[in-house]
Amino acid sequence: MPDLRDALIPLLESSSHLLESKKGEDASAASNLQSLLQERLQNYYSHEGIEPTVSISSLQGAQLATAKEALSALERIEKVLLLDDTTDATQKPLLGTRDLAQIRTLISLVFKWGTEPLLKSMNDTWKVDEKGKGRRIIEADVEDESYATVSNIVTRVMTILFPQGVKGNMSPTVISSTLTNRHLVDILRCSIPLGWLPPSLSTPAMPTIDHLRPFTMRLLSTLSPAMLISALGSILSDGHNLPMHVRKAASSFITQQLLRPGGVLGLCESVFGEEETYGDAVKLEKLEQISRTLVSVPTKMAPQEYFGVTVPRIIQLLSERVPASYRKIAAFTLSQMLGSQKTFQYQDVAAPFVYSTLHLPFLRLPTPEDKPQALPSTALSNLLILIANCDPSPELISNLLSPIIAPLYSLFFYLSSQKTTDPRLKESVQGLLVTWGKIVDPSRAVDLLWALIQEGQEQYWSASLDGTIRLIPEPQETRPLDLLTPDDLKQAEEQNSLDANIFDLYPDPGHLVRFLKLLDRGDVVSELFIKVLDAYQQSKTSGGDPMKSLHYLQIFMQMQLQLLGASSSSILRKPDQLLSFIKQVLESASVSEKETPTSPVNRLDINAGDKDSDDEDEYDSDNDDPTSEVIKPDDEMVETAINLLLSVLEMHETLSARTAPILNDIFSLLEPITYRESSALRPIAREARMVITARSASTSTITPGKTRDAEEESAQEIYQKSLKLLQDPILPVRAHGLLLLRQLVTPKPKSAGKSTTVTDSALVPAILSIFLQSIQDEDSYIFLNGVQGLAAMVDGFGKDVLRGLVKDYSGGLETMPADSMSQQDLDVRIRIGEALSTVIVRCGPTLGKFGDILIPALFSVFRFRGIPVTLRTSSLSLLADALGAYPLVMLPYTEDLAQGMIDLLQVESRPTPLMPKAKEALKSEEETKPQDATGDESILEEVEKQAGDNDHLTANSKYPPLRRAALHLLALLIRSSAQAIEDGHQIMPFSVAFVKRAHLTLGYISGTDDDSVVRVMAREVNEELSSFESYLVGL
Repeated sequence: MPDLRDALIPLLESSSHLLESKKGEDASAASNLQSLLQERLQNYYSHEGIEPTVSISSLQGAQLATAKEALSALERIEKVLLLDDTTDATQKPLLGTRDLAQIRTLISLVFKWGTEPLLKSMNDTWKVDEKGKGRRIIEADVEDESYATVSNIVTRVMTILFPQGVKGNMSPTVISSTLTNRHLVDILRCSIPLGWLPPSLSTPAMPTIDHLRPFTMRLLSTLSPAMLISALGSILSDGHNLPMHVRKAASSFITQQLLRPGGVLGLCESVFGEEETYGDAVKLEKLEQISRTLVSVPTKMAPQEYFGVTVPRIIQLLSERVPASYRKIAAFTLSQMLGSQKTFQYQDVAAPFVYSTLHLPFLRLPTPEDKPQALPSTALSNLLILIANCDPSPELISNLLSPIIAPLYSLFFYLSSQKTTDPRLKESVQGLLVTWGKIVDPSRAVDLLWALIQEGQEQYWSASLDGTIRLIPEPQETRPLDLLTPDDLKQAEEQNSLDANIFDLYPDPGHLVRFLKLLDRGDVVSELFIKVLDAYQQSKTSGGDPMKSLHYLQIFMQMQLQLLGASSSSILRKPDQLLSFIKQVLESASVSEKETPTSPVNRLDINAGDKDSDDEDEYDSDNDDPTSEVIKPDDEMVETAINLLLSVLEMHETLSARTAPILNDIFSLLEPITYRESSALRPIAREARMVITARSASTSTITPGKTRDAEEESAQEIYQKSLKLLQDPILPVRAHGLLLLRQLVTPKPKSAGKSTTVTDSALVPAILSIFLQSIQDEDSYIFLNGVQGLAAMVDGFGKDVLRGLVKDYSGGLETMPADSMSQQDLDVRIRIGEALSTVIVRCGPTLGKFGDILIPALFSVFRFRGIPVTLRTSSLSLLADALGAYPLVMLPYTEDLAQGMIDLLQVESRPTPLMPKAKEALKSEEETKPQDATGDESILEEVEKQAGDNDHLTANSKYPPLRRAALHLLALLIRSSAQAIEDGHQIMPFSVAFVKRAHLTLGYISGTDDDSVVRVMAREVNEELSSFESYLVGL
């Protein structure tokens, strides 16, 4: 160790002559960079005892010579550092802080003065060749020498990185790490153009440097994808200054890095900054940019092969262990691949890879070779994160979850039956199932749930303490038999937790119906209920599997117990289907009654005589008394159908034969049943006939009103449905409800025919209030739907809605005390302003009819000095939007607005406090106006104490954003006036006095304002005003 340090000291001391001057150095030499570098080189040569090989006659020559000697010094230092044993943790480091700084400086000189200027001249030569104009002849020898120099430098740098050759390991020294961490872009910027020079550009003087290729490829395969993608992206950012062969090679290398393990993660690391990485907000433009990169298939690669590699790695980003911004880009990219609009070219290729990666863990037993990514717990976590971060599209969520509803429900049942499982895991699975059930198409939901009831085979699961879930081939243990005491039975019945599934039927009837109740889908439950009854009836009549019949019966009984009533999940929500089923059951009973006519004599003689035992059991009774009541096979279903009819009539009070003619047929079918001897059927059949009769009589005197199509929900029903969905805690469901409400108020074209657009003006205030509350929501999806809904209401209901928005935006400001606005009030007004901005942009040329409502109100907002500057700036931005949407709407107000902007700039301008002339001017004003001196001084102190322009509630009008917005609006006024004159409008928007005053004010602000942006904008506006004057003079 001491020997290595002793060897390093003279090398570091020698290289220091290239970086710093001695104390006795001539001061005049320091003022001339060329002389200074020559003197440093002379000192370096003297210290080394060597003679310079090249005479230096220019600054570039001195810089190049310094770079070469710096590289030589680094090579000598590198040889010593390679002898150090870095595995010994007890040794002190060979290099100190100053030594490391000196090495970093030497490395930067190699590229700054060595390769960078030479490479620029070569790039210019290659670009000329690519344009087909021929190679430049002048300075050919210099260019060839430069080419050889760059080749030599980059080759020596590669030798430092790989001292044992291209097949050896990378150097572990600080020089190597500095080269890769700080100068990777410089290395690749040299090695790629030289190593991948095409034959069309290669000449004997500037040949392709073939030996750089293996070194570069070794570097590309050794370093992390994040570093390489960032470096290659920096090279590609040069744009048009980059030769074509370099651009192609760099793009190809980026694709290769994406295909490496960790390549997709590396792309995110290289693109997102630290603030975006650890924050939740990611700009849509950046999401789209990265998504396009990930879904772009290389030219020479098959889409199946590309997506087979990249899709699983994108899904790996759906993990809690990666930053939130990475999860967002993964979810956004996958949603683009699975989008319902079919805009992605390779959707049919990429989507199966997404589905197989997310679905297979739930559908097959794991193997010992499976990685953790193939476990159901990992796939479940991926699904949860994907749905939480993607656009809440019902079709997307349905496509994601529908193929695995059966295993998800099986897992949910397992977790519900285990008392030791993590409750958060159970809630997550339940949330997925409920989200799917609330937004999936009714027919698809019924098909999948009915398949679960008919063919569902229970899967077996195991859950460890760390949350890992696995599919197993058989259950872990058999449930022991429990002794149920009367007290236990009473308690279980009170808590509705009695397990009546003694035969372990799957799906468990009680659990299944409780799950259906969570879905809150009356349309789905009603159809399932009918299917269960129908299947039970067919199973009994056809002599099917008795266990399956029992299963249907238990599900039916549980649905009766839990899903009756007036709730939205009631099985009685869709009476049309239920009435059809009731009619079918009664018709079947009527046919059976005709086929097997019975008389009192026959009933009495059933058990008399010598008959086969099977015939004796055709009808059964409770005892052997010949006068006892006989129970027919279809009595049970008939009783169920009649009870169901009574429940339907009780729930739907307006249901009658006038609105549902099928009740007339049911009324006739009930008549024979009233004459049956069954004590259970007669009374309920009579009661049902009486209810139908009374209902028909009560409605016969009512004038029939407007009826609606059975296939089309009315606007009022959609309105109520949307209100219900808006109260749901699940984001996709809430967003879907707001979407329904927005569609309800969106004007439909006349060609659409019948529509469900709200036409009742009484509903408008309530809907407007809902949208106003929605734009206050923190979630971006809810907020954007609210903004779009407000804009749609303006389209549909015109001035009344717009007047309400303007009132909410600007109302009450005149009576509001200064600095009294709360943050919530400001946020609401700002968000309403965003809605107004959307309205303004959508109006376009039709904005003229709203000008008298909008412009004066906005004009008044920025005049109030006691309100937050943010709101005043917002009003100026809205005026600018109006000017951009339809400039002619501003013509009546152009002069006043322009004068107002100049007034604002004169009053609110803030001179730079540190400028002596400004201070002297302020003092002179204070001397001439002693009565205002105290106020000016307090204002100056307040302004000097301001911390920036991020205090949104401040009413301090000296904040720069207000002046910037005023200058922006003034510039738009000038441009729109010039455009109006050019379009042939005979206007003179600005008076001579205003123009003169504006020139003076803008000139003063451009030279004295303390905000650099304001100064630049003022100068540009002043120039535009001068151009406008010149344009008028030219006319």
